[in-house]
Amino acid sequence: MDFLMKRDDIQPVILGGDMSTYSLAREFYEAFGVASVVIGMDAISVIKKSRFVRMHIVPDNGRDSIEAAIREIAARDAGKKVIVIANTDDRVELVENIQDALPGNVVCPLPPHDLMSEVSDKVRFQQLCGSYGLDVPKTQVVSLAGEQPIAPAPIAFPLIAKPAASSEYNHYIAQGFQKIYFMHEQAELDHLWAALREAGFAGEFLVQELIEGDDTYMDSLTVYMNRAGEPLLLSGAHVLLEDHAPTLFGNPVAMITTPMPELWEKVVELLRGIGWYGFANIDIKRDPKTGRKLFLDLNPRVGANSFYSAVAGANPMYVLVRDVIDGDATQHRIDRNVLYHRVPVSLARRYVRDAETLALFDECVRRGDVANPSRCKADTLGSRFAGLLMEKNFIRKFAKFYPEPTDTSF
Repeated sequence: MDFLMKRDDIQPVILGGDMSTYSLAREFYEAFGVASVVIGMDAISVIKKSRFVRMHIVPDNGRDSIEAAIREIAARDAGKKVIVIANTDDRVELVENIQDALPGNVVCPLPPHDLMSEVSDKVRFQQLCGSYGLDVPKTQVVSLAGEQPIAPAPIAFPLIAKPAASSEYNHYIAQGFQKIYFMHEQAELDHLWAALREAGFAGEFLVQELIEGDDTYMDSLTVYMNRAGEPLLLSGAHVLLEDHAPTLFGNPVAMITTPMPELWEKVVELLRGIGWYGFANIDIKRDPKTGRKLFLDLNPRVGANSFYSAVAGANPMYVLVRDVIDGDATQHRIDRNVLYHRVPVSLARRYVRDAETLALFDECVRRGDVANPSRCKADTLGSRFAGLLMEKNFIRKFAKFYPEPTDTSF
């Protein structure tokens, strides 16, 4: 295949083992023709059977094991720049904690610690949005620390409840708690507070107004800022469908890439204003009643679906390497509509109810502008077949968790 820039002076290292990990490895491969090393305890079959991934198995995902693995890779590839990428909150935090102790040929492209902590906290992110004139949902901040009674929500039901900081909550998702809650009445909210306290959670939760609209009212932006405050990657997509499994709720599984210059301008103003460096992934919801565009989250990483940007003309890993290794400040923007999907196309289409969006969906299919990160012609048959099985498995998941679209996405 034709690579964007064939090179052998870099060694990508990705922490993880899920589909987003594979997507990043594919981006590195299509950009530079290089295989990535994936560090983890295990990985999905799409990764283990891939021709452009080498697994580095560790006994656990703790600091010592990850640091030792990176050191071993850096020593083996001493003549190369080892670029370490993490794409979940906990792994980003881990890399941040060990980066100063790593060998000199290791590059960890992370935002400054204080900024990363600031924007990862949804409370502080809302305050930042207010400072830059960006609209946010009505929100109550609830502290679960201590044993004091928690006041009733001042926001009308139904409403949304979610953790203020994902990194301190991930452990509780593993215990069966959800990423986000849809609450009909105060009694449900009180039960959640009691359950969280009993489980030992003492952080903050956000209680937010429910912004109606199905999944197609969500937008996703991905931006990369260099150290000079210049936006080198500008991409975006209208979400068509999100995962509705309780532990993965809100992760897009079907999108149409769409240039969004007005939103890009607003986000870049905020990121430049706070001195941001690196990737940022922003979630926005359009209110069908008022037309408001509400900023929900900013994730200090490239995001689980970064491959949508690559298929629309702006490969995030190409932009990253050209900046941190070559010092190139060329700006890359997506420039076309592509249907990005992880679920079967026929399944995604069932959830699109807006006529204009459906017409664009069908046009993308007609043109052949359709892309799934696990369908890589350059990869092995075994990897592609494993990806097909993952894609088909979504049929069962949606039948169980979200069989029909709703006006609220819940």
